[in-house]
Amino acid sequence: MKRFASRSWRTIAASIVLVAAGSALAQEPGSLSLEDSPFAPPKPGQSQDSPADLTPRGLSLGELDWAPIASRCTFVRSDASGKAKADPLPEPGRDAGAQEGFGRFVFVTMVADNAGDGSPLERGYVMANGLVRELEKGKTSAGKDKAVVTNWRAAGEPRISVGLILTGSERMDDHAEYTGKMTVFWGDKKEEVPVRGRCG
Repeated sequence: MKRFASRSWRTIAASIVLVAAGSALAQEPGSLSLEDSPFAPPKPGQSQDSPADLTPRGLSLGELDWAPIASRCTFVRSDASGKAKADPLPEPGRDAGAQEGFGRFVFVTMVADNAGDGSPLERGYVMANGLVRELEKGKTSAGKDKAVVTNWRAAGEPRISVGLILTGSERMDDHAEYTGKMTVFWGDKKEEVPVRGRCG
């Protein structure tokens, strides 16, 4: 009987220690529950759609402060006449060590390294309403008046589409520069800006 009582007390004491340790871990200062996380998924039954007050009432294109990293094409705003500004276009970045290529761009593309047999994957980047969006390259086709149109779409929400219409090119010493316009669509909002750019 004495041995049974001793064993029972040890089991009870061990259980109390485990419960106390679990409570202490759960109550640590600075701990955060899943429900309190700003990135937690919505609770079942709640709408995943944005509330009506978060729907954009306007569309404002920003500029990307793009460091010299491996970008393929970079586009800046041009003046309304489409003439090139006096400032030369920065060369698209090739690696983190390059000092040239830093600039404020309205549209940038990057190409993944082609390690496989297929064609490399190209992505576009634009800033709309303060949000940088990654875009998937869509169809490129001939447009009106000898223009070339490339469509880009965001894969997720918010749905943003970009139409890049290149209307001219000029051969420089070591590269080509392009002129045209970029049209950004976000829901029923639309903004169009004249652009010029170059690809590396």
